[in-house]
Order: sequence, then structure tokens, then C-alpha cells
Amino acid sequence: MTLLLGVFVVASATAQDATFLVGSTHKANLALHAGNACEWKVYKVTDFAETKDANPAAADEFTFKNGVDNAANVDITWEKPGMYYLIVEEFNGGLSGCSSKRAFAIEVVPNALQMEFVSILSSDCYDGNDITTIPIKLQVDATDALSEKYYDVTVSYTVKLGEDVVKTGDQTFVFGGPDENGVVDLSVLGIEEELGKTKVYTIIITEAKDRFNTPFTIVPSKGTHTRTINQLPQTGTMVQQ
Repeated sequence: MTLLLGVFVVASATAQDATFLVGSTHKANLALHAGNACEWKVYKVTDFAETKDANPAAADEFTFKNGVDNAANVDITWEKPGMYYLIVEEFNGGLSGCSSKRAFAIEVVPNALQMEFVSILSSDCYDGNDITTIPIKLQVDATDALSEKYYDVTVSYTVKLGEDVVKTGDQTFVFGGPDENGVVDLSVLGIEEELGKTKVYTIIITEAKDRFNTPFTIVPSKGTHTRTINQLPQTGTMVQQ
């Protein structure tokens, strides 16, 4: 979500403007007037009716990307739950000039995004096809499928054959692909079939993030999938007697 800030009197508004997840990164844009300077600050409140700029948020509660807090466009990662005011002050003639402030009320809530393999085991017989799809489930919490606002989602994985890493990859999912339960097919590269040999691969989900760079929790014991490719039985010679 991109925050387009309107003008507020710093001690008055009480409405919440947005809800973000812990760990998510969001853009804030100011239509900065030519020749002016600006500075962004984050304040914490226990109620949005409180004075907005009385209590600066702790340094571990938010992060400005690359430490930039004085540009018209900034990226902010919200690190801890709570109620915050994001305030930008615009100055004419440098940071010591006359100024006006704009404020945005943000509630940051715990991140419950999670993902898992639908099944942790699968097998196939050799058929000469190295394209492998394995269902995964993307959820907004332990119960409900991931909703549209979190897409696109990028899932990263590692493929191992025994102890050897044979492939790392990622896939981005757009909304419209999942079914009503949040199930999508992960197309896994690196699984190679071999006519005369059974091969056992391990696919490990290493990371998943939504459009706001919010990390998913990988459900314990369901983030690794074992895929067995069985060799075909050897065909003997038919002898007619």
C-alpha cells in the first residue's frame, strides 16, 4: 500500500487510516513542493485520540529503507505491533524554515501469514517428463485462504538429491491462481528423471513473501516435500514355446 498523505492538524484526527502486518514494508509519498525539504517521523500512541507527536516510537519498532527519512518517497518496514502516527513535516527554505505537518494513523498487527505443502510425500514413475508440480497452500492465518490484497506472492525453494543441492528457484503467484482454500501448484525445477534409476529428491521451502515483503511462517514439518521418481521395471525378452 502506498500512503498518499493529506493535511491534518497534528493534535486532532482520531480515525485509523491503515492496518499493516508486522514485517511488512509500505511506501509513503509526499507531493513535495519544489525547493522545499521534508522529514518523516514515527510516533506511538495507545489510542488515536491522543496527541500524535508526543511519544516517539522506539528505533526497533520501524525501519526506513537505507535509513532515508528525508525524501519525498520513503519505504518503511513495520517491525512491531502497535498504534502509530507517521508524520511528515515539510519545510520551506530548509529544515529551519516555516513548516506544515501531515499525519497518517496506522495500526500494526501481528503477522499470521503461513504456508505449507499440501502433502509432504509424492511419487511418480519415469515418463521422460522433468516438469514437476507440487501443491502448496497460502493462507492469511491457520484457517483462511490468502486474500487478494496480499498478492503477488513469491515462494523460494531448494531442491536436493541426497545431500547435494541441485537447484534453487522461486515462483511468483498472482491472484486468481489459488482455489478457495489457497492451494496453488509450485512448479519445481531441477528434478530430473532417469530411465534405469530410482531417485529421491527433497524440496525445501526456504522463504515466502507477499507483495509488501511480509514473510510467511512455514508450518513446522510441512515445509519439506519428498518426491520419489521410480525407475521402470526392466522388460525381458518374450520367448514363445
